[in-house]
Amino acid sequence: MKRLFPTFFATLALLVAAPIAHGQTAPAPVAYTGPRYPGGPDSLRALVFRSTRLATPAPTGRMLVQFELQDGRTPRDFKLIDPPKAPKALRKASETALAYLQARMPAWKPGTPDADDQKGSTRKVHLVLDFATPAAAQPYAYAEQLPTFPNLTALLQAQRNPYLERSLSNPKTLARLASAKGLTTFMQLQVKYPPAAMRAQEQGTVYLYFEVAESGAIEQRQILGTAGSVLDDEVLSTAARLPAATAPAVLQGRPARVFQVIPISYRLATGRP
Repeated sequence: MKRLFPTFFATLALLVAAPIAHGQTAPAPVAYTGPRYPGGPDSLRALVFRSTRLATPAPTGRMLVQFELQDGRTPRDFKLIDPPKAPKALRKASETALAYLQARMPAWKPGTPDADDQKGSTRKVHLVLDFATPAAAQPYAYAEQLPTFPNLTALLQAQRNPYLERSLSNPKTLARLASAKGLTTFMQLQVKYPPAAMRAQEQGTVYLYFEVAESGAIEQRQILGTAGSVLDDEVLSTAARLPAATAPAVLQGRPARVFQVIPISYRLATGRP
């Protein structure tokens, strides 16, 4: 007998903390510990922007670039991820931009290994080709300090997930959960596999894009990698419930707009009951 069920492959930070009570101190800022572009976030943003200026006339829209950092350093395996119904002009301009980035992308400086990373694993990096937004208005891929989301801990605690409760006493992982990394956990615990998607045999990875503004607001929610319209709608609907940051990202001592890409993977599997 055929059986359908979802499997989520992205790593879950299975952590939770109690909500902040009145009078308690908010979580301390969380420093960015991932891999770093040699010239810093400004130089990385400038490189990506230059790649989008090669097409004439420039199309509108965004396209997602994904590549891996072998051992946290060496860029490899560059590829484009198509958004829903990507126009041919956008695809063609993105291919030109991708070739430009691949030829000019230097080795990165490795960051501090994440507690969830396996030894020797590769790190996936996402960059966004935005052909319409001016350079100064485009968000950064990372900043010196991550946005903080202390309200996420209360939302996740309300789930009463037994796996989450195992990490209640770990202060380091609790601090990570109150950062932008906790948004991935929230999304993966909230999304469902809609029956309509199962009937339509929709599966694959949905790539959610959004920006955390200088005010902390979640803006520009968009699907930049599709696994089918029903699954895309489910992820986008769940993303509408993401809470705002109580403190934004910080770069060079100032609030900074940053983007985040969360991949949500779905798989249809068969098996005997």
